[in-house]
Amino acid sequence: MLRFLLCLGLFATLAGGARAGDGDGGYAAPWLQVPIGGRPTAMGGAYLAISDDGAGPLFNPAGLARLQRPMLSSSYRAMTLGRKLGYVTALSPVRGQSILGAHWLYAGSGSVEARDADGYLQGHDISLSAHQFVIVFAKRVTPFFSAGVNMNYILIDMPELDANSVGFDFGLMLYVEQLFNREKRDQLPVRDLQIGITVKNFSKTFRYLSDKYNLTYTTSDVGTEQNDKVPVEVGLGVSGRLLKRRLLLATDVLKNEKQNPEFHAGAEYFLTEEFMLRTGYSDKRLTAGTGYLFKIGKKALAIDYAFSTDKADEGSEHIFSFDLLF
Repeated sequence: MLRFLLCLGLFATLAGGARAGDGDGGYAAPWLQVPIGGRPTAMGGAYLAISDDGAGPLFNPAGLARLQRPMLSSSYRAMTLGRKLGYVTALSPVRGQSILGAHWLYAGSGSVEARDADGYLQGHDISLSAHQFVIVFAKRVTPFFSAGVNMNYILIDMPELDANSVGFDFGLMLYVEQLFNREKRDQLPVRDLQIGITVKNFSKTFRYLSDKYNLTYTTSDVGTEQNDKVPVEVGLGVSGRLLKRRLLLATDVLKNEKQNPEFHAGAEYFLTEEFMLRTGYSDKRLTAGTGYLFKIGKKALAIDYAFSTDKADEGSEHIFSFDLLF
């Protein structure tokens, strides 16, 4: 039983970055709520109406429809309490103004020393890991809007307790400028105005069975079953550019069926064509960061960094990401 409780404790540590400060946590797959990716995190997670890089599958897959070149992306979030969070994304244009890609998100807890039912050390550590494998598809349906979908397989690995789930995320991106002709678009005070709409976590439910655990650590061969459902989440975001497109502003509102609404806001300013400064607000945290675009022949490499301030005594965090355009 003590080992089982330790596993649950490790599972809970992954929830620290998701609404830990207001007592509004404790639901399945909390790592899916933690912003990741240098650019979106620096902008406070306000990315539903942008989502045009390797972090796109985590926010709004429809935003990827604007990509015109293949992309390979990765990101890592250095977290406190031994937690880990990172992703790798590969995207490529296909026929019909469409994008097809694959995405892997990894979340890991810190480790604790294993103990038996009497509290004695067992000489090894135990930890938890979670993986989300995604096939993402996005298409520019008309000049006015694009649509996207994630097909997810999630695997959770704890000592003697495994669970998996299949689920879906859906997104729309509306390009408001396309409602106007070219002459009127040039006169608009806000350029590239976009609206992002998402519905996430359809059918994501984890089924835990304890029979393997009981056979290993108790005298019972009878297990119990628990279903852990990820709350369905809806999101609405708006973004637009000002100052001759040098300033990008974005804001998001998220709400799932179990938790309170969450507000995000962010800004990105281009000092030059290659160098950007960013700042934002993410669910009671202030964020900041920067990015630089290197041009290597016909290729381009974007390196992004974000800093997230302390929340609920968790410690500040640093996020790095790399996007390579071929």
